Amino acid sequence: MFRLIITATMALALTSLMSACSLQVYQKQVQQGNIVTQDMLAQLKPGMNQRQVAYIMGNPVVADPFTKSHWDYMYRIERNLEDALFYQVRVYFDGAGNYSHYEGNTDLILVHPQEPSKSDLYATDEEQ
Repeated sequence: MFRLIITATMALALTSLMSACSLQVYQKQVQQGNIVTQDMLAQLKPGMNQRQVAYIMGNPVVADPFTKSHWDYMYRIERNLEDALFYQVRVYFDGAGNYSHYEGNTDLILVHPQEPSKSDLYATDEEQ
């Protein structure tokens, strides 16, 4: 009986060790920015004011306080540590603050983020 318990315990331990080798760490997809669709862009008409554009497109996540001539809508999804998908749409306004046109599209582009080097993170004595 004792020999059966030892054999079962060893088999269970061996099985759990073998299954642990095949486990992978779960990496959640990280989504940032504004979701912009072609339908939203099709609804934009020249002459619309900024409130009307914001009603259709939503407020841009990143607003430049120094210029009122355009809004940037960016979207990024990081699928893993090696690559990410990205798009950007820029909406332009005329001098009166009315919509004039947009640039960009909603086609996702594959980008490969690079890890910053130490020179990017730390200033050297010569730079200070």
